[in-house]
Formats: sequence, structure tokens, C-alpha cells
Amino acid sequence: MPKFNKMKRVRSVGILVCGAVLAVVPAMARQCAPPAPPQGDAQGPPPGGRGGMNPERRLEMMQRQLSLTPDQTTAIKAIFADERSKMEAARSADASLSPEDRRAKMMAMHEEENTKIEAVLTPDQKTKYEAMQARMRERMQNRQGGDGAPPPPPPQ
Repeated sequence: MPKFNKMKRVRSVGILVCGAVLAVVPAMARQCAPPAPPQGDAQGPPPGGRGGMNPERRLEMMQRQLSLTPDQTTAIKAIFADERSKMEAARSADASLSPEDRRAKMMAMHEEENTKIEAVLTPDQKTKYEAMQARMRERMQNRQGGDGAPPPPPPQ
């Protein structure tokens, strides 16, 4: 009978140890796991305020791909800042416009920005910049389903 009691104690201790491990492991896993990304609309807009790259990243990419001079970098940075302030003003002031009219106004501002940027670039840089723009348009069309149409309005 003493052997039976000893086995019973060993078994009880084993069960207690297993229970303790099972209780501690999930808590440890939560501490080690990276935070979950926000879901749905809670994610918010990307840095820079709109769907594209923020001005700093755009400028870095242009410096890398177009080999901008310091003067060109300064000029393009000013163009980006000017467009950003115009876009923010248009978003807040033009709340009465329909989504189509607001989009058309934003597209006109973007075209104006491209014209100003191209005026700062050399002919070789301008060719590379136009190719960059074409690749970006293609990626956007692929994300939107490939037909080139604007995305549908969000459900209300």
C-alpha cells in the first residue's frame, strides 16, 4: 500500500505542475507577442495624410532614382509642401463639393504639382520621372481592379 500512496503523490504533483505550466504559458505568450494591428477603420490614414507616400518618402525616392541636386531637392520639397497645404485646404473648405468634383479638383492640383516638378528636372530626369509616374499609375490601376476607373464610394 505505501507504494500506491507514493505513486498517487507523484501523480498529484505531476498534475499540479502540468496545470501550473498550462496557466503560465498563455500569459507568457501574450507578453512576447507583437501587438495586433488596428482593425478596419480604426487604422487611420497613412503618414502624409493620403493614400500615397508621404512627401518625405517621395522626396527620398526621387533623390535616389533621379539623382537630384541639392537645389532640385530644395525646390521639390517646397513644391510638395505647397501641394500639401493646398490639398488640406481643399479637403476642409470644399466639403460642399460632390465627391466627383472634389476628386477632379485634387487631380488638377496633382497635375499642377507634376508640371512644377518637371520644370525643375533635366530632360533625362524628366524621362525617368515620367516612367516612375507610369509605373505608379499601373500599380494603382492593378489595385483598383485594372479598369482605371476610380474606386467606388464607401458604403453609407
